[in-house]
Amino acid sequence: MALFAIMNKTSAVRIYRVDTDKKTDTKITSAFRKQEADFETQYHKVLPFEAGYIPSSDECHSITGFQEAAPLLDAINRSTAIPKWDNSIGLDTVTAMFMAPDFPNNKDKIAIQTFSKRQILSASKYLWLNKNVFSMSDLLGFNLDDKLVAIIDGQRIKFRSFTNLRSIFDMNQYFAIATKTDLDNFTKEPAFDVPQGFNLDAVADNVIRKKVSLINKSGILKSIPVSKILSAAQNLNFPLITSGAGPAMKITMPTSKKEIKELLDFLDEDYFNSELTQVRYRSNSKRIA
Repeated sequence: MALFAIMNKTSAVRIYRVDTDKKTDTKITSAFRKQEADFETQYHKVLPFEAGYIPSSDECHSITGFQEAAPLLDAINRSTAIPKWDNSIGLDTVTAMFMAPDFPNNKDKIAIQTFSKRQILSASKYLWLNKNVFSMSDLLGFNLDDKLVAIIDGQRIKFRSFTNLRSIFDMNQYFAIATKTDLDNFTKEPAFDVPQGFNLDAVADNVIRKKVSLINKSGILKSIPVSKILSAAQNLNFPLITSGAGPAMKITMPTSKKEIKELLDFLDEDYFNSELTQVRYRSNSKRIA
């Protein structure tokens, strides 16, 4: 079965076929087949993807109706029609390698590895001894990874790390990161008392943007009164600062990045009390039971 390379957005051609000799093809197929079996065995608990949830050691995410699977499935089924890799194509724009280890018995199951620049092997960096004379070569090669990042099965994809998957596919429709407009609208929520001149976009990193997106999606600021949010904060011993009283009560927006993140974690319900000791803990993942 052919090996394929997925290129990043700077390449006009999205997928290339990587031709190998028969002996190499056998070894690569065997390696991918083993990695596929290892993935299925280790991450046997498959859960629908929920943004913000970190899988346990035996779990993985899944997304059904994964539209980005179509070009890969097409490449598997029309391999000879896919452009062949040649010497004019560099390795710097490769983001992933994939193949269907069980082809042709299963044409819809694809094993995917990520690809990084550290896997590139440039022979020109080394001196090679040939007949007592050292010389440089213009050969170029790469290492394959030792594990899979994802498995596609038809229109369904299984994966562990959403971040790794984003390095290969456009995942915006599955997990949106808040834009400047989203951040501005967030700070304009009636639930907040925002200091004059406050600009969340100026300090927002990806963590803040993801949290704002999750809080917006939850609708918590629109559906729960600030008085009830304050009561929950007091139960958790979380230092929520408010202004006003009654229906006019507002959450005071902190100005330091650290305190902003702590507030966002609280609003995204990342804190919980131990039932036995009532000590406040921060969860590194959460999932609806």
